[in-house]
Amino acid sequence: MLQESVYAKLALNSTQVLQIVTEVKKARPNKGSVQILSVTEKQFARMEIISGKSNSDIVDSDERLLIL
Repeated sequence: MLQESVYAKLALNSTQVLQIVTEVKKARPNKGSVQILSVTEKQFARMEIISGKSNSDIVDSDERLLIL
């Protein structure tokens, strides 16, 4: 696993990317690490999303007695 949390921020141009990187460096945590990957809008649009089957076995009920 590469990440624990992923955050995305839109930057309109490379100047704004440099400004964001500078701000992140100023606010870096004492422990842990921050990794920044800059991608273009075209690269972002080509992202593939792969997911497994959804779990439909989840019971959403406020009943006191539930027999499965």
